Amino acid sequence: MAKYNYTAIGAVLAIIVFTMGFIGPWYTISGEFFGVKASIDVGLMETIFSGGTGATTLITSIDRSEVDTIMYMAILTIILAGITLIGILGTMVGFGDRSMMQNIGEICGFLTFIVAIITIVYYIVNIPDTSDLTTFGIHSGLGWGFYVFLIGAIILFVTNIWSRIARPE
Repeated sequence: MAKYNYTAIGAVLAIIVFTMGFIGPWYTISGEFFGVKASIDVGLMETIFSGGTGATTLITSIDRSEVDTIMYMAILTIILAGITLIGILGTMVGFGDRSMMQNIGEICGFLTFIVAIITIVYYIVNIPDTSDLTTFGIHSGLGWGFYVFLIGAIILFVTNIWSRIARPE
C-alpha cells in the first residue's frame, strides 16, 4: 500500500499542473515596431495585450466575449483528474469497496488522459496560421500554459501506469 502513495502524489501534482496550464497563456504573439515592443498572450480565460518602450509599459487585459470549446474541455480534464484523485484516495484509506475505488481511479485517470490529449490536439489544429507574419518581425508560438497542460497529461499518464503496477490486490 505504501507504493500506492506515489499514485496519490502524482494525481495531486497532475491537478496542480493542469490548473497552472489552464491559467497560463496558450498562444503568444510578440514583436517590435519602431522601438515599441508589443505582445499578445492568448489564454483560455482572457487575452492580454501589452506593449511600450523599454521604460514605460502599457498592459491592458481584455476579457474574451466568447468561451472556447477548448476551455470547457480543459475544465472537464481538471474535474476528471479530481475524480481520479478521489478514487485513488478511496483505495488508500479504504472507504467504499476497494475494487470499485481502484476501478474509478484507473478508468477516470485514463479518461482524463484521453480528454487532455484531445484538448491539446484540438487546440493545435485550431490555432491561427501566423507563419507569414515573421517577415514583419512578429514572432508567434505556443505559450507556456499549453506546454504545462501537456506536462500534466504526461504526469497523469505515468500516474495511471504506476497505479496499475502498485495496485493492491
